[in-house]
Amino acid sequence: MKVIKIGQDPSNEEIAQALAQEFSSGYSYKSFGLGNNKSIIVRKSEFVGAQISKSGKQITVHAHAPNVLLSLLDVLYSGIISVASYSSLKELESDLVVFLKNKYA
Repeated sequence: MKVIKIGQDPSNEEIAQALAQEFSSGYSYKSFGLGNNKSIIVRKSEFVGAQISKSGKQITVHAHAPNVLLSLLDVLYSGIISVASYSSLKELESDLVVFLKNKYA
């Protein structure tokens, strides 16, 4: 999990739109949550994805399996899925952090 301090205060919709247009169209982007505390789920595959959350002038990027069922199974089986896709998860997380820093910091 990485935390980024930002200078701007974009909405979650603006962040999702920037990701889709400027980061990569090869991923899917969905909002998740209620009210102003929504997160953006970035999905590369069933096993590789990330959650982007914004709180004030701070963005948190956390790589994980974007499928809820797989995430629950992963917890039950002590991270087998995460271990198998660890490098892909970290690469996606790192790429997202670089993009968001360049765009909003």
